[in-house]
Amino acid sequence: MPMRKRERFERTDVPEGGPYRNVIGAVVCVVALAAAALIVHFVWERVTLESRLGDVGLSDSLSSQSASDVTEGTSYVASADDHETVLLLTADDLEAGALSAVRILDVNRTQGTAVLANVPVTTRVTSGETASSVADLFAASGGSACVAPLSQATGATFDHVVVATGDVVEEAAAIAGTGASDLVRSASDLLSKMRTDMDATDLLALAEVLSSIGTANIAVSEAPVAPETVTDEAGNAVETGLQVVDRAQLCAALGLIVPAA
Repeated sequence: MPMRKRERFERTDVPEGGPYRNVIGAVVCVVALAAAALIVHFVWERVTLESRLGDVGLSDSLSSQSASDVTEGTSYVASADDHETVLLLTADDLEAGALSAVRILDVNRTQGTAVLANVPVTTRVTSGETASSVADLFAASGGSACVAPLSQATGATFDHVVVATGDVVEEAAAIAGTGASDLVRSASDLLSKMRTDMDATDLLALAEVLSSIGTANIAVSEAPVAPETVTDEAGNAVETGLQVVDRAQLCAALGLIVPAA
């Protein structure tokens, strides 16, 4: 019995491989990898920006402050107004490095006013048993290490601290009205150049009051300082190169203390 020749049928539901099939596949893979990379970058950038807020090290440094009475022996008393005092450290790096400015921002919520005092980076501070300039302390140990020593040196107790790579006061005021959930998206430039103990709610609350006061209305002053001197072996007074802050006069300029009635 003769064998029947098997007929071949081509399936119409299976696409035929074309000459560009591999190229198309490679392009699809590249696009998929690029999309994945963009998503990872976006998530990483958002996490990084959010980590600029609520910095644990800075929060702990605020807790380590010990308040001192700068009115003792003076004709001043503590102000009864509601104050919010913020330490602003400007440097070329958020972790450590060259400190270019130290400023104290005091917001008097009762009066609706604000004062910004410049403190020399050569101000004498003491960390443990070691005395140095605040600039040297920042370079060696970062912003967290400077909070309590600066509080002692200036007589001011800080409610918040901001370490930034530029002047962020005006930018902070500009974010007033932003929702906490939109802060990272709308203020990415600001957050990229700062680190603070404040969370989103705290930062936006400060922005609101600065906006209502107006940054042009913030009074600017210089911390009253005098050169630190020591006595050499010959009994002569020699300057050390450090500055000592007149704590009572600085706190009076900030409005933290007021003349006794």
